[in-house]
Amino acid sequence: MHNDVNANRKHKDRLFRFIFHKEEHLLSLYNAVCDRDYTDPKELEIYTMEDFVYMGMKNDLSFLIDWNMNVFEHQSTYNPNMPLRGFMYMSAMFGKFIALNQLDIYRSKAIQLPLPRYYVFYNGTKKMDDEEILLLTDNMPYENAKEVSCAEFRAHVININDGHNPKMMERCPLLKEYALFISDIRKNMELGLDLKTAIERAVEKCIERDGKLAEIMRGHRAEVTNMLLDEYNEALHIASEKELSREEGRALGREEERINTEREKQRAEDAEQRADNAEKKAEKLLLEKEIFRMKIQRKTEEEIAEAVGISLDEVNRILSDI
Repeated sequence: MHNDVNANRKHKDRLFRFIFHKEEHLLSLYNAVCDRDYTDPKELEIYTMEDFVYMGMKNDLSFLIDWNMNVFEHQSTYNPNMPLRGFMYMSAMFGKFIALNQLDIYRSKAIQLPLPRYYVFYNGTKKMDDEEILLLTDNMPYENAKEVSCAEFRAHVININDGHNPKMMERCPLLKEYALFISDIRKNMELGLDLKTAIERAVEKCIERDGKLAEIMRGHRAEVTNMLLDEYNEALHIASEKELSREEGRALGREEERINTEREKQRAEDAEQRADNAEKKAEKLLLEKEIFRMKIQRKTEEEIAEAVGISLDEVNRILSDI
């Protein structure tokens, strides 16, 4: 594991959004995913919610086209809770759609709504097929949840690692180049390079390929570099240490089974406790960071409390500590 404190370990999430926020790039991605042939970016109606934050979640790319309400979300870690996140995103988007179009949900005539479509672009290291469907009812511990639940939501997970979904990659060259770029970073790190050097060499190789992503790198190299080499986030570092502690606990647990000693069992329990403590600390730091950001944006304490879902007293306490 590389501990370069000058590199942000969530670089892929921010870069993906930066690349595809441009309408012509987003349209190309939509055509590749949905097998369509739109050519006019003006047909996209952007619904991305810059300030939609709930329990540390932020919306990536959302838009309306062809009467389809799309949410495109990027994930570098496999997350079985994506249907729930998508359900919440889509609910907020429909609320925005209703408000923008001044629709009356209490009228006697049915409102015509666009079709919701939720795609998760995954490029983590967990092995998975080209595509996978996750259901909201999968998270409900009931034998017949799919039959009796009043709500269902699908997360269509698409593997965008290099070598997966070749047809989609060919239809969207920018997506293919992005996959190669992330693959180059990982290969460089496997060679023993620190994250900062691995990224710099991947950027140089991307520019040498002279594709669409190279144009972005040349025109915004400083901006891209800042995204990839932003100041290391302490909360994310703690989260990674949490995973290391959990792995230590699992390894010690296996050893305990082999030698059956109380001493090894206690060490495994201690490691798990450290992991839980690290997770709680990471969550606390992320909450404080979000509250501080909103305060800088001149949000009131009442608005902050409502946005992050905690009491006003707790918000005031955190601001006082900060």
